[in-house]
Amino acid sequence: MWSIPHRCAAVLASAALVVGGLGGAPAAWADDFSRVDREPVEGVDVVLTDGSEEGTALFSLRVADSQSVAAYRATPEEEVLPRAAYVESPWSDTPQWNESRDADSAGPAGRAAWIVAHSYPNADPAELSLAAEVLLLSEGQAIAATQTALWHVLHGSELDERSNDAAVVALYEYLVSESAEADPGSTVRSLEITPAQIDAIAPEEPLGPVTVTASGTSPVRVSLQGAPASWLVDAGGEQVNQVTDGDSVYLDVDPSVPAGVVTLQAQGSDVPLPEGRLFTGRDGVRTEPLVTAEPGTTARSTTATFTWNPEEPLSAAGPEAAAAAAEPEEPEEAEPRAPSTGPGEESGQESGERAPEGGNGDGGLALTGTWVSGLLTIAGALVVSGLLILTLGRKHRR
Repeated sequence: MWSIPHRCAAVLASAALVVGGLGGAPAAWADDFSRVDREPVEGVDVVLTDGSEEGTALFSLRVADSQSVAAYRATPEEEVLPRAAYVESPWSDTPQWNESRDADSAGPAGRAAWIVAHSYPNADPAELSLAAEVLLLSEGQAIAATQTALWHVLHGSELDERSNDAAVVALYEYLVSESAEADPGSTVRSLEITPAQIDAIAPEEPLGPVTVTASGTSPVRVSLQGAPASWLVDAGGEQVNQVTDGDSVYLDVDPSVPAGVVTLQAQGSDVPLPEGRLFTGRDGVRTEPLVTAEPGTTARSTTATFTWNPEEPLSAAGPEAAAAAAEPEEPEEAEPRAPSTGPGEESGQESGERAPEGGNGDGGLALTGTWVSGLLTIAGALVVSGLLILTLGRKHRR
């Protein structure tokens, strides 16, 4: 049972949070970020059908304190900024990467995941030579063919067959053709909470659910930051502090807390990071997006927000009166004004009618206003006159 002091403390703390929230959303935990941590491995240059010559490379992206994974550029449009901070992003944030460009093929995100899973460095040049039916490929040729195949499915770029190495063209065509039959693939991050925002008005039941999606099978820690007297519970109402992939949770709030904002944080220490994950510049930094080209493990965190507010009270006269008040009132016809019977009479007053003594009258001034000022002026004039008379009398005696 909640005691009265506890309920008061909860309400006051909740009110403080709501007031603070009016100035802006609560600060969320920063996403774990990654960086390109060494010089890339250069591939051979390629020529595209638009006539542009592009360099290719395999980058190293540090995704954890002690682990880096290989990654390719998603498009040929921008350069990779040195020391730029990257965060894992859902493919769904970019609509053109979720829709199939060809009628009977997987979407771009699924095709990109298939390409990096079946090409260099997941497959060595000897295996790729057999698949593409060419003589032994070099590392630089394998990188170039893989990079241009990604540009084709994600950006629509075409490799110029006549201006490039025949072995690069052969592997490029193999990857583009085979990826068309790929599965759609995952478009969410390796750790995700959906939906990321829950809003409610005077909830009578626990808020939610929100679902945690994780790429591994290990438990993920969940915790709350925000209003007091709130708990994470499962569908059965039992409190939880860790979940696994696909689990749903709810926010249970004590009824004495009328409004509040709570942030749910999910944290995983050894989250699997499959190949084909998208990384973009943190906080909107304009740097070339990267696609991971080999699996790894990483620490991940993500958040969701619960917000609830009290129901707006109805009019004290009840719902019927509130509904009536909402209806527009018809304007009343103005009564004709009585003509003035003479100068100096107040408008709207009958001849000889006076305002009550000590009152305001209709449009007049109160006794303590202009009348008092007039009396003080007259009194002041009498005092000055008296002083002059005394002065003149003294001069006359002399």
